[in-house]
Amino acid sequence: MDVKNAINIEEIVNTVSMLVEQQRIYEAVKVVLSIEPHDLIDVLDRLENSVRRKIISAVPLTHIASVLARLPDELLYEIVISRGLSEFTRVLIDVPPDDVADILQKLPSRIRSQILNLLPPWKAEEVTKLLRYSPESAGGIMTTRVPVFNYRERIDKVIEKYVTKYQLGLYDKHSYVYGVDDEQRLVGWIDVKSLLTAPRDKLLREVLTKPPAVVKAEADREEAARLVLKYDLLEIPVVDAEGRFLGAITIDDLLDVMVAELTEDLLKFGGYLNVIRGRYLGAKTIELVRKRIPWLLILYALESITASIINAFSSIIASVAALAAFIPLLTDTGGNVGSQTATLVIRSLAIGEARSRDIIRILSKELQTACILALLLAPVGFLVAMLVSRELLIALTVMFALMSIIIASSIIGSLLPFVALLLKSDPAVVSSPFLTTLADVVGLVMYFIIARSIMGVG
Repeated sequence: MDVKNAINIEEIVNTVSMLVEQQRIYEAVKVVLSIEPHDLIDVLDRLENSVRRKIISAVPLTHIASVLARLPDELLYEIVISRGLSEFTRVLIDVPPDDVADILQKLPSRIRSQILNLLPPWKAEEVTKLLRYSPESAGGIMTTRVPVFNYRERIDKVIEKYVTKYQLGLYDKHSYVYGVDDEQRLVGWIDVKSLLTAPRDKLLREVLTKPPAVVKAEADREEAARLVLKYDLLEIPVVDAEGRFLGAITIDDLLDVMVAELTEDLLKFGGYLNVIRGRYLGAKTIELVRKRIPWLLILYALESITASIINAFSSIIASVAALAAFIPLLTDTGGNVGSQTATLVIRSLAIGEARSRDIIRILSKELQTACILALLLAPVGFLVAMLVSRELLIALTVMFALMSIIIASSIIGSLLPFVALLLKSDPAVVSSPFLTTLADVVGLVMYFIIARSIMGVG
């Protein structure tokens, strides 16, 4: 299925490009309109800039209204400039307010203010409420267009109002109806099916149940995702500090959050100080360079320490040159062990399995694991070193160094995510390149100290 879709998209890109080059814009637009809006994002990403600009200026905005919030920042800005603020704003009127807020967050503040001024007052008010919250917070991804009623109302009146508003399209996708008190504090919820089959003469408060979890509007959106996973929810209510109901985060938005957070953590673990927003194909080369260069400079500086260590122990290498042959094997093993450990710890912290208070328990578990791994790999290290060098002392040196490096790297991989937490940073910033470089430095020092002790050189 994926291969077929990929082939179709490439064919469409080639067809649209050919038609535009031949000035057959009308036919190119017909091809674009035959594509599902979600697939159109991939097509626009792959078109040359000149071709894309002509398509954007000709395709009805209503065709892509449902996916505007998913477009990369640069492409969204290109659409606004090409079509003008008035036309763009008219399309936003029918877009859910949480999606409009996401769209405006991607645009420059000047354009954002102009669009808010052009929106109808009722729509602007809905969107402004959401813009008060950070896009990384629960409030920033919630929707306010969910059914909410006073808990004193009768079921028959609630159903009547609910059906009317539903038919008018005043609700976003939802699974529950919410009940609040006179102060707008959340009392409980009931799923839509249960509400429609409830006895009509009862009060709403009699059929409400307390949600397993709620999330504060200022909480990180990742916390909302963790709660949904923990309690197996389809959506989660959002409240303020006083418990007043503000809105809900639905499962489709939470899936987007999970993908975004996973991508962010992967990029950070891969050595990106700043996360790349939007899609990779649409990213500018200069942006990729700007995101990658800081870590590369830091790692280069750290690697210079490695060079200094090798230089400091050059007398040992000069005495027993064969020791140099095992440096890559030992340092790579240390880096791999550290990365494995850090990945497990970061994952457990990310999904809420572990907390800062679990550091001793995690360190103990990883230390035991590292000792067993060291014992299992020690004979392998000894055998390889013996076959390569044919020297017993060198083989013993490599074996003990391998065991020490595995244990040390595991400890480093366990501790660094907690150090990041202590510094109030994302544990994922403990990137794999940084961890590997640190393990290299520690591993080399241990290797040469062990060599000096066993072989009596240097």
